[in-house]
Amino acid sequence: MLDKTNNKLTLFTMLVGVILLFDLGTIISNLYVAPVLEGYGLPDIFIYLKTLIFLFIFIVLMIWQNNKDFQLNKSSLRIMVFLGLFTIIGYFFSLFMYKYVLLFDTAEIIRDNILYGNPNLVYDFSAMNYKTLTYITTIFGGFNSEAILFVEALVFQIFVFKTKDLLIVEEKTHQYDIFLYDQFIHILFIVLSVAAFLSINLLTFRYDMLGSFEMGISIFGFIIVTSGIIPAYRLYQLRSQANTKSYFKGTYRLLLALVIITLITFIALMVLNVMFLEINRGTYRIVTSFIGIIVSIVLAIKIYSKMSLDNK
Repeated sequence: MLDKTNNKLTLFTMLVGVILLFDLGTIISNLYVAPVLEGYGLPDIFIYLKTLIFLFIFIVLMIWQNNKDFQLNKSSLRIMVFLGLFTIIGYFFSLFMYKYVLLFDTAEIIRDNILYGNPNLVYDFSAMNYKTLTYITTIFGGFNSEAILFVEALVFQIFVFKTKDLLIVEEKTHQYDIFLYDQFIHILFIVLSVAAFLSINLLTFRYDMLGSFEMGISIFGFIIVTSGIIPAYRLYQLRSQANTKSYFKGTYRLLLALVIITLITFIALMVLNVMFLEINRGTYRIVTSFIGIIVSIVLAIKIYSKMSLDNK
């Protein structure tokens, strides 16, 4: 586990807090400042996911610093750092692609509906394009501009390297029995990640209310489940080595928490897709959601059974 005396993580906590404030500023700007476009774009969904993830990281860091009974191991901290970094990168990519789609649509409207279209509708289409371009320029000058996101990702990358040098408390190591390491856990995490990825609607960049909920839940589930692949594989790799109790049980607890959250997201996706069936909007994603639920339950049983057998 991490040494609280020598690892203050104050600067990192302040960074997460600043990013969280920027995200809240972006949400307020989207609600009250930026022009409201028809439907919901991918960045509109992603900003809420990014805010929730950084709020979670901030709360964990604050509890760890102020509660002497709350412990955190290095692998869990590194996962949170990577989770924050990849969330920033994902939001950056969604914002870039969304701006490209909006500019492409605007160019098509100018060509097809203004230059070669009905002259009587020039004013209407010009007003529509002005609203879209105003939205884009508002983003460029807002809290979630690409320049700010680039700085966030750059600083987070620095902390990725710094986490390797964090000091840990000296603990007694144990040689755990080989049957406490399941070779299928990290494989099932990969299968679950594929199911989560296929549950994402990547064929469009604009969504209605239900579609935005589906997109947000599926992206959140994919982010959560992919966070468990590396620690699960790393734990299995160390099966022939002595490990500390905090690392062994802490990793399994982390994996179990990730699986439970993933199970909840797949259940929510299943409910949404059943609703889509009732309004004739059913897609293949109901199958991937069902597969995700089954794999999540199997993973949870496997992880819990290994945790219950630990007697160190």
